[in-house]
Amino acid sequence: MSSEFLDALSRVTLRASVGIGSIDVVGRWLGGNPALRELFGGPGKAGGAQGHDDGALPGNLPDLFEGEHRRTVLDALEGLRSGRRLADVRDLECRRPDGRIVQLRLDLSVIGEREGAAPEALLVLVEDITVANRIQRELETSEVRLRSVIRAMADGVLLIGADASVELANDRAAELLGRPLDTLRASSLGDFNDLEFLDAEGRTLAQEERPVARTVLTRQPQRDVPLGLRHRDGSVRWIEISTEVIELQGTDQPFSVVATFSDITRRYNAERQLRDREEQLSLVIEGAKLGFWDWDLESGEFAFSDAAAERLGYSPDDVAPHRDALLDLVHPDDRQALIERWAAHLDGSKREFQMDVRLRRKSGGYEWRLVRGRVVRRNENDEPSRMAGTVMDIGERKQLEAKLQELATVDGLTGAFNRRYGQERLEAEVDQSHRLGHPVGFVLLDIDHFKQVNDRFGHGVGDRVLARVSELLRDRVRRTDTVARWGGEEFAMILPGTDADGAAGFAQTVLDGMAAIETPDGVPLSASLGAVSLRKDESATELVRRADRLMYRAKQSGRARVEVEKDD
Repeated sequence: MSSEFLDALSRVTLRASVGIGSIDVVGRWLGGNPALRELFGGPGKAGGAQGHDDGALPGNLPDLFEGEHRRTVLDALEGLRSGRRLADVRDLECRRPDGRIVQLRLDLSVIGEREGAAPEALLVLVEDITVANRIQRELETSEVRLRSVIRAMADGVLLIGADASVELANDRAAELLGRPLDTLRASSLGDFNDLEFLDAEGRTLAQEERPVARTVLTRQPQRDVPLGLRHRDGSVRWIEISTEVIELQGTDQPFSVVATFSDITRRYNAERQLRDREEQLSLVIEGAKLGFWDWDLESGEFAFSDAAAERLGYSPDDVAPHRDALLDLVHPDDRQALIERWAAHLDGSKREFQMDVRLRRKSGGYEWRLVRGRVVRRNENDEPSRMAGTVMDIGERKQLEAKLQELATVDGLTGAFNRRYGQERLEAEVDQSHRLGHPVGFVLLDIDHFKQVNDRFGHGVGDRVLARVSELLRDRVRRTDTVARWGGEEFAMILPGTDADGAAGFAQTVLDGMAAIETPDGVPLSASLGAVSLRKDESATELVRRADRLMYRAKQSGRARVEVEKDD
């Protein structure tokens, strides 16, 4: 060997963590590296031309061992002397000078053998496996304990290898899957194809869709997945399964998948019944268009349910948790009445609380709601401490009421109010005038030559003429005024706060506007009008009678005119 190779070998030997040394054929030490000396009880010290510290090692190799371990070493040396070139002595026990017993792994081999010649020296490799053995024993003990725990677990446990074979299973897993334990332990994932697994919606899962198979294929864990297992009698047992990947980081060793699962049949069925009931209740609430509110009078907290808020376009966080938040949504015309009815229920004068109110949408505008409720809890002094109730969308009901009101009060042909409603409004305005002293104007209008329009062009054209005249009158009046079809081609206009001159002026603007309405042959319409103002202590009937006389006087005076009473 070259000196360079020997120097390199010496440096490697010096730095090796494994004990390396040489002995003669009877076991006397020829030399050893620091790790070897440290192993057998002395401080490591390099020496000799090849990094050995000759004479630093105690005794000879067999003397370091006792009993059967010493005999094993002697037998190995004898074998090497007799021609065997390698002695894998393996695991032995050695007592160090400090009295501590260590486990060693010992390998012996011949150095520089020459064909036909007896060996002169042997290479010794020694590794301390004390810690490794202790860890191995602890692992074995832990595995025994773990298997005992797994066997006793209430949950089923399966350990699946990367090749999809079952490496471990407990009794509970066998019970839940309906397989004998021995059969289960000798099976693989493919052996479960005869079992029908269902997802939470009751759909049969294909093999690759099942949680364990998904984890084996993707190495992704599955968490708390509900699965149904259908039995031959058609019944379904529900289990909840979780899977986890077990692998050694930084190695290429195959991974395993551990699956744990428990019987959740009772819980699943109870939850399904609860979901069904909640869905039924939700459908009832949705159909009834209900929301809820809850008012803690002691803390002042007012809770508006999500459904109640969302029906008005608000998110739950948009409505602050106090009563004023609800009152802020109430139409100003309804707010005081709502507060008073609330108070009447709280003080006991009203047994229940309910009221139709208009609530503001987030986008603007108001919608009708029926707000109702009652006291549901009282304190030790018998004072109301909690109130709860519902908010119901009554928009459709209000629309129906408005339609019925319209049918009862509005003339279907012209869109003006009918005579019955007009008379009611006139009576109300006359009564208020007598109480407060403000004037009331009244105008009666009759379309000139209307019979000729019907005779010449038909009733369809006549109806359209009536509708156009009604539209003209409704465009001319104020919001506080009332236009009513008084009968046939007659219309009445009730003008609160208007005196005789105002009534006459209004009538003239109407007459002027009539010219814009023409018959099919291009002839403009005209009308005869009588304009009056309410007198002191005069009844509504007397007021109408005076206006009617003036309207007929206009007809007799040539039509297309307004008649008013002359001053005495």
